Amino acid sequence: MNNSTNSSVTRATSTPLTRLPALWRNRDYMLLWSGQAVSVIGSEMKILALPLLVLALTNSPAQAGLVTGIRAIPTAIFSLPAGALVDQWDRKRVMIWCDAGRAIVLGTVPLALLLGQLTVVQLAIVAVLEGTFFVFFNIAEMSCLPQVVRREQLGQAMAQNQVTEATAGMLGPTLGGAAYALGAAVPFVIDTITYSASLFTLFLIRTPLQPTAVATRGNLRQEIAAGISWLWQQPILRALALLTGGLFLSSTGYNLII
Repeated sequence: MNNSTNSSVTRATSTPLTRLPALWRNRDYMLLWSGQAVSVIGSEMKILALPLLVLALTNSPAQAGLVTGIRAIPTAIFSLPAGALVDQWDRKRVMIWCDAGRAIVLGTVPLALLLGQLTVVQLAIVAVLEGTFFVFFNIAEMSCLPQVVRREQLGQAMAQNQVTEATAGMLGPTLGGAAYALGAAVPFVIDTITYSASLFTLFLIRTPLQPTAVATRGNLRQEIAAGISWLWQQPILRALALLTGGLFLSSTGYNLII
């Protein structure tokens, strides 16, 4: 009995553990991550450049705050419906259309500046449209991550994405202010280029970004209600949602203090 046990232990300890390939070897994940990393830096640049541009046009902090706040409205309105709809739509196509839409919308700003026709109304419309595209893209991108990486590496991939967003949050406004100093249109030109780069990487992804069993189309209101009910029953997620919402609500106007 002891000999049998000892031989089993020997075999178990001598068997090498299966090592997963590093994330940087995952071609499709690197395409998805790199495109998002570039575009999120461009987005963070705009966070400072947009209110600066409104201030330059109007000399009104109130209007700068209004346009900046308008961009957050789509997040409040569309996040829940987008979550339900992205489960039913082709996620890759959603992200492609959103990146194309953001590139076009942001591209109108330097064009209007060049022609001397830029107005606060146009910037408000740009903020709403870009914010709407951001909501759908962000939810689709997070939802397709499990299709690109193995389940065992999902935590690592999400952590890497969070580090990327945090780094972009530090670098973006700095680069945005420096780019704005070169010219009011420069941050928006760069942002347009970053969305175009993200669009290009999406076209190169080969892995299907939709799960094998696609959700059947149901009642949107019931799906949203079910999602809210599930979230409210999870104490940790509920607390995080409330804390994050409060943080965003209080931090929106920080850039205007500058």
